[in-house]
Amino acid sequence: MGRIPELYTGDGLVEDPDGSRRWGVLGAAGLFLVTDDQHVLMQHRAKWTNRGGTWALPGGAIDVGESPTDGALRETWEETGVGASSVKVHREIVTSTVPVKTAYCRLPVRDDERHLFAGIEKIVERNGDPRQALREFPVRHPNLDASLDAHGIFGLGGTFWWEYENPEITEWTYTTVLATCTEHLELHPTAESLELLWQPIERLEELPLMPEFKASLPTLRAAVDSL
Repeated sequence: MGRIPELYTGDGLVEDPDGSRRWGVLGAAGLFLVTDDQHVLMQHRAKWTNRGGTWALPGGAIDVGESPTDGALRETWEETGVGASSVKVHREIVTSTVPVKTAYCRLPVRDDERHLFAGIEKIVERNGDPRQALREFPVRHPNLDASLDAHGIFGLGGTFWWEYENPEITEWTYTTVLATCTEHLELHPTAESLELLWQPIERLEELPLMPEFKASLPTLRAAVDSL
């Protein structure tokens, strides 16, 4: 990958040409899980998430080394408690592809790098705002190519990360993984969900859906009909 670090995570943001942002520099995936009686597992997204307050599929960013199916199943387990052993995966369907203007990749700060943020932590003790402190006193990665401008940020998980732009990422895709299960499985929502629900497939539009998910429904219903 040239000057880009070979080991980076799928964490980070991509910015579209119109300025909108999407999570997951390697794309994202969700699980369209349908029961034998034609109900779909739906997630009411927490207010702090992208498109918070709308309904969509459990899912999220694909990590390094994961297929879209792997990512969708992992995220579904993390967000709903539904495990891969309880579902039958049928196929992957790319339901959204957008060009990327800028990709902001993130690397976790290692234990041996924590000391670089000691000054920021002291400032935070006084005013409690690590983001503002990092804007005023930027922390740069000591080893990566300086042209990457890998700098410290504070965010996901309430911790510090390194963030840098990756010009090699030029496209972002969302993959919907079609799967089935025999019954309404027990659900265990986390902080990413306001609510989880088994909704009849013919009544999905009764929910305030995420626009991108709503646009994909004709394709997804046709895929279910073909099973």
